Order: sequence, then structure tokens, then C-alpha cells
Amino acid sequence: MQHKRLLLVVVLVGLFVVLAAPVMAQPRPMAEDVYTPIAKGYDFIRAGNYEAAAAQFREAVKKDTNNPFALNNLAAIEAQKGKLKEALAYLEQATLKAEAYKDKVEQTCFVAGLCNAVKPVKAVGETSAIASIIQDNIAKVKAKMAAAPAPPQPSTPPRMEEKQAPKEKGK
Repeated sequence: MQHKRLLLVVVLVGLFVVLAAPVMAQPRPMAEDVYTPIAKGYDFIRAGNYEAAAAQFREAVKKDTNNPFALNNLAAIEAQKGKLKEALAYLEQATLKAEAYKDKVEQTCFVAGLCNAVKPVKAVGETSAIASIIQDNIAKVKAKMAAAPAPPQPSTPPRMEEKQAPKEKGK
């Protein structure tokens, strides 16, 4: 009898795990403490307050290191400042986990005509909406970098000729 009870418990636990696994694997919207600063930061971008926006996105990154929404938006701000290498670094970091983030995108805006900044929605989709935006931004930043003239190369000044001091008379 004891053996049958144990077997029943094991079967019920196994059944629970099998039935619950698909539900637990469903994508969830990003945490509120990460979503809120990203949404606020996006609103700051729309208002042209890039420093306040960057502070909000950095706050989100402190809580979710590889959050592609926050990193993408930091890249848009860096691109707006003309710091294309920094923008590209943020975008490359954003690609690390972008496919895992299924949050939908409510709005996008162009920052300095170069990058798309995004505002997530508290809803998830089947696929990652941010991943393709990041790839598009990477292509734009790389194209801008390729079109930028190369910085001037340092040159070597011409060698100076040494002149001998005139000899004093009478010596």
C-alpha cells in the first residue's frame, strides 16, 4: 500500500511538471523595475533630453545587464553624439540576448536620422521585435562609419638643417 501511494505521488508530480513546463516556458513581459526606466527614457528622447534618457537606460541596464531595449536606446544616444564606436559596442552587446526578449515595440523614433530608439510594450509576441531593429541599427552605424573620412594621419615634420654658429674674428 505504501509503495502504491509513493508511485501515485511520483506520477502526479511528473504529470504536473509535464503540464506546467509549457506554461513556465512562455515568454513574460520584462520586469516592471526594468520596463519603467526604459519607458521614461524613451519619453526623454522624444523630448530631446538625451542626458536624462541615458540616465534612465543606464538604470535599466544595472538591473538587467543585457537588456536589448536599454542598450539599443543607449546606442541611439551615442550615435546622436557622433560616438559611432560606442554606439556599435552597445548594439553588439544588445544582440547577445535580443532573441530572448519577446516584448512588443509600441513606438520607434529616429535619433539624428541614424538609429531607431524604441519603447517596449507590456505584452509579448511570438518573436523578438527588438532583434531586427538592433540589426537595422548596426547596419546604419556601420554604413555611417564607412562613409566617415579617415582621421588624418600624424605627419613627421621635415628635418631641420643645423647651422653652424659664425666664428668670432680674431680668435
